Amino acid sequence: MFIKFDDLDMLEFFENEPISIGEEGEAKFIYSMKDSYQFSMTLTVDTYAKKIDISVRYSDNTIFAGEFDNVLEIRKSEDVLLVEVEGKKRLVLKKYSCLGVVIENM
Repeated sequence: MFIKFDDLDMLEFFENEPISIGEEGEAKFIYSMKDSYQFSMTLTVDTYAKKIDISVRYSDNTIFAGEFDNVLEIRKSEDVLLVEVEGKKRLVLKKYSCLGVVIENM
């Protein structure tokens, strides 16, 4: 299996192209964004391993970092990205009013 996501949704949310990492065809990507308040978010997606890494930083300080396995799907809903994780957990990546990650138990 692999993580299901729409490239256009990711492009629209992060407002830039991803960086492809690893060997060609491995489907590993880094998405990132910065806001005008010195916050930044980085999302690394390993599509075939069904794994993501997320970090949110303020200036040079990490305020959130997490690694999540068994990711099933990433989809855009209005102005957030919803990350569905196997085992009744969902992550909400938001960029308004400031960059952040909310972890929800389903």
